[in-house]
Amino acid sequence: NKNLMRIAYSTEDIRKNAEKGKMSAILTIEGTAGFGHDPDLLEDLYAIGFRISSLGWNERNPLAGSHSTGGGLTELGKTYVKNAQRLGMLMDVSHLSDEGFWDMMDITCGPVVATHSNSRAVHNVSRNITDDMFRAICQTGGVAGINLYSSFIGEDPDVDQICDHIFHFMELDPDGKHIALGGDLDGCDSLPRGFAGVQDYPKLAARLLERGLSEETVMDIFWNNAIGVMERAVCNHKR
Repeated sequence: NKNLMRIAYSTEDIRKNAEKGKMSAILTIEGTAGFGHDPDLLEDLYAIGFRISSLGWNERNPLAGSHSTGGGLTELGKTYVKNAQRLGMLMDVSHLSDEGFWDMMDITCGPVVATHSNSRAVHNVSRNITDDMFRAICQTGGVAGINLYSSFIGEDPDVDQICDHIFHFMELDPDGKHIALGGDLDGCDSLPRGFAGVQDYPKLAARLLERGLSEETVMDIFWNNAIGVMERAVCNHKR
């Protein structure tokens, strides 16, 4: 799909791709099992283009527990976080346990992101983040990405319920500078009513405008906030 999309290694790449009418793909690590959970390999992974990493998926591993298993960061996990952030790689907490989240907050030296997690106050599931977690993410300069998986939004959700998660986060972040999109569209089998895929994001933008957000704020949520957090954490990497 090179005529539609290009790999991006920096925000500069993303902007250049956009100017040419192309989407950008950013290499990310969700599960660390593929390279043995080894923090010493992060430098090589960064060199080939990886820019965002979680500590794992839904299982407990040598680095940390997950939202499904519980359990905080291990010493190896703490080393992983420090190595990743030293390189300028963003750390993602979306699948992390609550204990692991706060362990990361204790040691982070850069922005932390929840790339695809909603508000637990709006819909109480372990994959969503609490108000205190969202506040902590904001304090690091990070973002939370709104997930479109129905099970993380509500019972039989529609576009308005997606908006409810955004508006709740905005009660904690009135300028809306720490909210982004995190559709999880490659990993979920149930989307809100009215959504079939990425082509339906304009419906969300339109509804946010109808419910009172400014065009500037919607643009921040859809584009600027995610770009901004990458600029704060990811070193421009020439290839």
